[in-house]
Amino acid sequence: MLFLAMFYPSSVYSEFLTTSSTKDLLKGFQDILPADESFKFSAFKIEERIILSWELKENCFLYKDKFEITAFPKTYIDIVTTETSLPINDEYFGEVEVFYNNVTKSFVHDENMEKIIVKYQGCNAKGFCYPVINKELIIKKGKNLIIKGT
Repeated sequence: MLFLAMFYPSSVYSEFLTTSSTKDLLKGFQDILPADESFKFSAFKIEERIILSWELKENCFLYKDKFEITAFPKTYIDIVTTETSLPINDEYFGEVEVFYNNVTKSFVHDENMEKIIVKYQGCNAKGFCYPVINKELIIKKGKNLIIKGT
């Protein structure tokens, strides 16, 4: 009797998975790229400026108000964004501004900066929203930036 109780739920589950809508749902999740592929992030120094750049896959976007860039030790940074955001009506956040294709942000490198924390969030056109993405930039004197993060 115990064997039947363990077998029954899995057979019901397998029947559930054979419906076409469930298969489509599971296939849709397989098609979702990892965040680092959907939003290719790079960071580098040019002269006295630190440049943060994102290349977005087609039909992916980043929320303008979800960017957070913090320097350590704590200091004010004046961030310049090259691209213009576009307004959309988002099913999760309502009226928001987003960036498509690419985003570039830059600011002056203060000699005292040792680390920069970069946070951002976006979605794809299939309705999948990624959790907040965190990157840590370690600034080595006389060397390029080292990027760490998830």
